[in-house]
Amino acid sequence: MRQGWGVFRGCVIAMLALICGCSTPKPPSYTRFPQTLIPPPPATPSPAAPISTAPSGSTGPAQPPLAPESTAAAPLRPTAPPPVATPSPAPAPNDNEPWTPIALWCRSKGLPAPEIQAGSRAVKIGGITHYLGFEPTDQGGAICIHPLDRIKTFEPLTLAPTWPHPKILVLDPGHGGTHVGSRCLTGNRFEKDFTLDWALRLRPLLEAQGWTVYLTRTNDSELSLADRVLVAETQQAGLFISLHFNSSFPNTQAHGLETYCLTPCGLTSTTTRVYADDTTATFPNNQHDAGNVVLARRIHRHLLSATGTADRGIRRARFMDVLRGQNRPAVLVEGGFLSNAEESQRINTPAYRQRLAVGVARALE
Repeated sequence: MRQGWGVFRGCVIAMLALICGCSTPKPPSYTRFPQTLIPPPPATPSPAAPISTAPSGSTGPAQPPLAPESTAAAPLRPTAPPPVATPSPAPAPNDNEPWTPIALWCRSKGLPAPEIQAGSRAVKIGGITHYLGFEPTDQGGAICIHPLDRIKTFEPLTLAPTWPHPKILVLDPGHGGTHVGSRCLTGNRFEKDFTLDWALRLRPLLEAQGWTVYLTRTNDSELSLADRVLVAETQQAGLFISLHFNSSFPNTQAHGLETYCLTPCGLTSTTTRVYADDTTATFPNNQHDAGNVVLARRIHRHLLSATGTADRGIRRARFMDVLRGQNRPAVLVEGGFLSNAEESQRINTPAYRQRLAVGVARALE
């Protein structure tokens, strides 16, 4: 009897264990994704990163960034040499001063009427092309220019050219050494060779006119922009002329002469070459805004006469360190386009470079 009860009890326990085991849930089976497929947690945006509020796929313009955009990918602006004199601020017209009817103004000053059109910054004054900072407007049938354009472009035309005493001048053959400049489209020669030859031809012509002439380089040497300015400062030069040749490659159509001076404060530059154009910037050379225009106009006019090359105008730029650090009237001359087949052939001849030298010399008589 005792043995039978034991067997019965064992069977009951086994059955209870089986029933409990079937009712107990099994642990879930998890699949572990590879680490590379697990999306990272959302990053907290940096306060300095630009954030656009435009919706994804929106065709409208994105909102301005909350912080200034990074300039890491932007071209580096050349660093200007430290000023050696405190520049005076550019004269600013009264905010209420009206734009000037330029034909009437020129007539009152005894100047020839300019060839000028509303909406075009290019204006011919006495047959020479100048570029304005603002587009002229038609006001009641009269073409009017911004007061700063009158002050900085037209008023210097009433001044007679005067040369410094003593007559000391620095010629700056552009480029040199590993800085070869533009390549001539015809012939395996470079801008640095032509600018040096131009300067060496020009120096004796100027010395014959009573000038003391210094060259920033007399051979194929490399010289920084700051050092070129320093040469003029060390020699206490009264004028500075930088000699260059142009290129627009791969565009081979552009041709002609350009003469540059520093852009006056308040005006827009003619040429920026991807550099920023801060219209509020003032540099040491801006003290000589009027003298720059007088010098540029004389050189440009005589070069056109000596070479018969196309007139691409007297232009203004801010990015040229070799000009903006100068404490004297200073210009940069582009004697033609090495990227143009016909013009590069002329530049490649000694006769043309001699005509360039004669043109500058006549301008400084």
